[in-house]
Amino acid sequence: MILCHPQIETVFDFSSSKIPTVVVEEPSFFRTLMLDLYAQIDGERGKFVLSENERILNIGSMVKLIDNCLHFTLNEKSLLNKITAAMEHTAVSETFFMKTAELLRQLEQYIDALAFEFDCDIHCERCTVGSVLKATGISLRDEYDDPLERLIDYMELIREFDKDKLFVILNLRSFFADDSVERFLETVSVHGYHVLLLDCIDRKKLPLEQRVTIDNDLCEF
Repeated sequence: MILCHPQIETVFDFSSSKIPTVVVEEPSFFRTLMLDLYAQIDGERGKFVLSENERILNIGSMVKLIDNCLHFTLNEKSLLNKITAAMEHTAVSETFFMKTAELLRQLEQYIDALAFEFDCDIHCERCTVGSVLKATGISLRDEYDDPLERLIDYMELIREFDKDKLFVILNLRSFFADDSVERFLETVSVHGYHVLLLDCIDRKKLPLEQRVTIDNDLCEF
């Protein structure tokens, strides 16, 4: 996976074990980049180009922007829908088919018994696995002491139930000590997650960083 922007000379290649990092010290250019990225994630036009194997990828569907690494939605609707679909598929697999069929039969009988207690003619459509799963209000347990562990788990959930995406993480270094970030980057590298760290303050370069700095004169080094 490769990301580029016409106003940045460096092309960011996420196949390396190093984690690309961009430090943009000039505020107006940093703002321009962020507005571009927000627009493209929302499906609008912008200047970032994401590609893989010479094929252009849709940034809106392939990029996850974490602009608040301390407070973002783990239980996002699109992810929960994909988890529910995966559970529905498992429910009708060879392992669970008989148990699922029996459970639905018992549920239909229970609803018929409830309906019999009323004078009106109550009709219930046949129960399905999908409708039962949706009715249970499935959600992900979101209890973490370490926000970085939560972030890693989120990336793994996206990979498992959706696809490998690019995670652009904003100002991560502002919230965590160097040793914590270093452990985080080691985990990212080992698992092969696609991550771009985007910051506006130049800090100590960590061993796993592949850093590009754009200073106040828009010089890139």
